[in-house]
Amino acid sequence: MSDPVESRQAFRDFLALLEQVDGEFLGEARGVVAPADVAEGEHMLLHLIKAGIDTWVDNDAARPRFAPLASAVLKWGGEGADNPSHCAPLDPTRRYKITGRMRDEAYISFTVYTGKEEGDWNDDVVSALNHTEFARDADGRFEIEVSPTPRPGALHMQPGKPNCVISRHYFEREVCAMADPTLRCDFDIECLDEPGYSRPLPPAALADKLRAAMNFIHGQTLARKQDPSATPSWFSLVPNQLPQPEKWVPSVGGGAGAVDNAYCAGLVVLQPEEALIVEARWPECVYANVMFWNRFLQTGDYRYRSCSLNRKQMQADAEGRFAFVVAHRDPGVPNWIDTEGHPAGTLYWRFLLPEGKIEQPRCRVVPLADAAQAIAEFATEPGA
Repeated sequence: MSDPVESRQAFRDFLALLEQVDGEFLGEARGVVAPADVAEGEHMLLHLIKAGIDTWVDNDAARPRFAPLASAVLKWGGEGADNPSHCAPLDPTRRYKITGRMRDEAYISFTVYTGKEEGDWNDDVVSALNHTEFARDADGRFEIEVSPTPRPGALHMQPGKPNCVISRHYFEREVCAMADPTLRCDFDIECLDEPGYSRPLPPAALADKLRAAMNFIHGQTLARKQDPSATPSWFSLVPNQLPQPEKWVPSVGGGAGAVDNAYCAGLVVLQPEEALIVEARWPECVYANVMFWNRFLQTGDYRYRSCSLNRKQMQADAEGRFAFVVAHRDPGVPNWIDTEGHPAGTLYWRFLLPEGKIEQPRCRVVPLADAAQAIAEFATEPGA
């Protein structure tokens, strides 16, 4: 029986969804049976709740703000160690202005996405601009208009559908940017039309916002089908092998990626005394990185562990060639990706604004005790 107070019914539906996700997405049907996996999945679900409330409940298209989608302690959906991202809801009948300043970022972009319902952004990319496509003054300051219709040099929205804008700031430093507690991205968004007031929330408005948060959580969990045919070609389902890196295409799976990214990813499955040796070469690009995710698409704790390596963190030769080890324990080499002891996960690469074809990484599994020798032999190969 539904409650006459609309917000109360929506709140009950919200709680019911969380119980369903816990029982089904984090259940036997998806192979989540080990107590440690259940706990890790439930921890991830708490992060989705946090992001859903911050982005969709405590945010409003009339007075939007850029809510953080990730942090050193907010992990879901394949967040990166070097790239804080934020999301703001948009109303396609209004006009907005994004202001900011580019400092030491390697890359900044703003992408407008649309979805079937509020809280969803997986239907399509509507418009996008990166830092090479919008004007900046001598101090790095910029202004970007977000309008209902296309305009040169501006972002635009899709009429008649939910819209949101996601910002991405990439840093390439010797310490993971997201591990820096002083990191600040200098930018904001403002509604140019008379916005009114977003609080207090009447029952119907709170109900709508809770439903948006539910759409978001559902989209990141129960809506994710286990369908190998929907896997993009740049993701290898063969354990311990990596495919040819490719530019992201919005219509070919892989979530809500960045239009300027090329990706490469694959499953990693290792026994306790095994190691994965990966040999590769950095392409010409503005940013590149490789990292390990657990089964719930979360990075490791890069504040204290070597779970992510960008070009400044990876030791490479003058031609950009390098080899690294993926292992559960420190193999005694500089280039190490720490799995945090996870027997399975994903090795994930990002290449931003790459030039030319990216070399396919080469992989092989060796005993952990032989990993350091394998890296030493690579360093003595011709061209190293």
